[in-house]
Order: sequence, then structure tokens, then C-alpha cells
Amino acid sequence: MKFTTILLTASLAGAALGAAAQTRGPAPPPQDQSIVTAEASRRAPADTTNTRSTEFLMDALRASIANTRMGELAMEQSGDQRVRDYGARLKSDFASHAADIQQLLMPLGVPVPTQLSAEGISHLAALARLSGKEFDMAFVQQMIWAHTDAIERYGAQTHANPDRSVHEFAAASLPMLREQLAKAEALR
Repeated sequence: MKFTTILLTASLAGAALGAAAQTRGPAPPPQDQSIVTAEASRRAPADTTNTRSTEFLMDALRASIANTRMGELAMEQSGDQRVRDYGARLKSDFASHAADIQQLLMPLGVPVPTQLSAEGISHLAALARLSGKEFDMAFVQQMIWAHTDAIERYGAQTHANPDRSVHEFAAASLPMLREQLAKAEALR
């Protein structure tokens, strides 16, 4: 019940923030495309394929860091040995996964994230306040949601990403993600 209240409160707060962020002002005036300035020539259009690949990898790395920490939390706070064992496997699999992602990010010359996303911090904080059966139920549900979402995002990368290294990485990651989801579902 306590987790449901926390989850509902967090959802409502997120919806309110999202609605506030979507307020629209007047449209910017159209730019005259016939005038070329020195500044315009220095600003080359961004490589959107590379940007999307980088964003996917950075999000995947933050999620892997979050899963590693959630695995540690499960090992500490669960009252169920099966959940503690799942947490240990989660930590091991996602620590290795994070290292693979870092290897893909290094040649791109982007700063490699070392912290969780705001969403990951929020989920971790909510779980950290729980213990015993209450923790187990909330943790398992969080893992089911997280892995279902990850499978969808990684699957999209295997179909639509022209970057071969990211495509292959996503395809190679799917079996581990599906296994983690199946194990979480078995803990219900």
C-alpha cells in the first residue's frame, strides 16, 4: 500500500511537471534562408544518426548503472533468498553490460556517464525506503517494468539503427534482458 501511494504521488508529480514543461509560446519568426553568414557556415547540421546512437548508449549505460545498484540493494534489503540471488545476478550482468557500453562510447569522444538518471535515482530512493516483503514486491515490479521497457528500446535499435556496432550490441543484449525479465516474472 505504501509503495502504491509513493508510486501514485510520483506519477502525478511527473504528469504535472510534464504538463508545465509543454506550455507553448509564440512560434519563432521564420529565418531568411537566402542570407548566409560566417556563423551559419560554422554550424554544420548535426549527424542525427550518430546523435541518436549516442543518446541510446548513454541512456543504456545509466540504466545499467541503475540496475547494478538495484541489484546491490536487493542483496541488502530483501527478505527472500530468491530475490537476493536475483539481485546478485542483476548486479553481475549489468556491471558487465555497463563495461561493454563504455567501450562503445569511448571512440565517440563523449563524456561517459557515471551517475544514474533522475528517474533511476527516484526509483532507487523509493526502493531504499522499503524492506522485507514490501521491498520484494516493489523491487520485482520495478524490474519487470524496467526490463520490458529495455527490451522494447533495444529491439527498436536492432530494426532502425544504421550504426552496425550499436545494432549488433543491441541484438546481443536482448537475450540477457529477456532472461532478466523472465527471472523477475518468476519471482512474482
